[in-house]
Amino acid sequence: MAMQESYCKAMRYSGPESLQLRDQTKFDVLIQVEALTGCRHTCTGCFVDKHGDPAAEKELLRVARQLADGVKAAGLNLREFVVGPTDFFSASNTISVLNNPDTQAILREHTNARMATPAKFELADQEQFDAIFAVLDNEVKFRKDMIIEFIAPIELPDTMLYNEEYFDAVMQRVAYFKHSTPKNIDWSWTLQQSSILGRKVSKKSYDAIIDKALNEYGTIVEMNPAFTRAPVHKQKENLQSWNQFLSNVIDEGNCNKATMSMANLNCNSMNFIGLTVLMGTDGPEVHLNVMLHEQAFFPQNSRTNVTGLSFSQIMDRRNELILDGIQQFSEHPLYKDTPYVIALANRLVWEAIRALDLTEEEAILPMDVLALYNPYEEGSHLWNEDALKQATFKAGVA
Repeated sequence: MAMQESYCKAMRYSGPESLQLRDQTKFDVLIQVEALTGCRHTCTGCFVDKHGDPAAEKELLRVARQLADGVKAAGLNLREFVVGPTDFFSASNTISVLNNPDTQAILREHTNARMATPAKFELADQEQFDAIFAVLDNEVKFRKDMIIEFIAPIELPDTMLYNEEYFDAVMQRVAYFKHSTPKNIDWSWTLQQSSILGRKVSKKSYDAIIDKALNEYGTIVEMNPAFTRAPVHKQKENLQSWNQFLSNVIDEGNCNKATMSMANLNCNSMNFIGLTVLMGTDGPEVHLNVMLHEQAFFPQNSRTNVTGLSFSQIMDRRNELILDGIQQFSEHPLYKDTPYVIALANRLVWEAIRALDLTEEEAILPMDVLALYNPYEEGSHLWNEDALKQATFKAGVA
């Protein structure tokens, strides 16, 4: 068995990181490293830099490991190690990144951590696919039970919906994940701003995509617009277009099918920090992530640039930004009377408002969509198995 049991339910429903704060027992950390370079795909509207220097991977992974060591020293939980930004199966240096001692050390020493990566696995060259799994399945290099999450962009919605040959190709690879590797594989579709708006996906198409994913592909669709990949002068426009898209397609009839992390006010909030390691002009940089539909980062915002700081200093910076965010949101006409003040501040969303230079009349999120979820229903039927075990354990020892 190489797919996580009930993996679709586990991803579709909330996990331990989304429990009420009184029930949470750990502080989660996500480290994202921009180490992959090269990509053979030409996805509509893609702004990812595919031409990074492969030689930079060693320095980037070295810094990522230093951060991971800081997580361990602080007694926190590295939940996710994200390797990007290009396609895992067609990047020019994937195997080199996997063979790097720092990559292997991070995932070996942090036994709760999963590796996540953008992956068009259904289109992967078979030779490259086999070569990558030969490294992943080498138990000297990676834990046998390590969880890997492949995040598959939906580039052509009609192909995903109606092309039987494409469907068969996807499911053939899913069968491989289930039966031919000892790794625990998760995978999900993702809708991104570039392809969805470029192809003018309607509400009817959106509903069909969600239903096809859940009922036939057996997985979820995550709403990850990747708007900060665009040039700085396009980011605000892209975010606003994405928010409008969500308002157009999500309603009471389908909101429970959509995977909207932003809708849960506990998810990736008080007990979470996300960091991105990328190559800057003068070497590797580290940036605090903003939880805004996804793990967004704004290199143009100097306040979220934590390059050169120790992990404890990074936590101090995060706390300073949270306190400022609470004050700003508490006085902001769009948010001060909403239940979102604390969550938005802890997700560092005020830093996105600063970076995008939004006015007081311009919402950072589609408030009508959030209203469909909040106040959200509570109850054990909403939690996946890991969260249920944790909540049950706490109730038993209380």
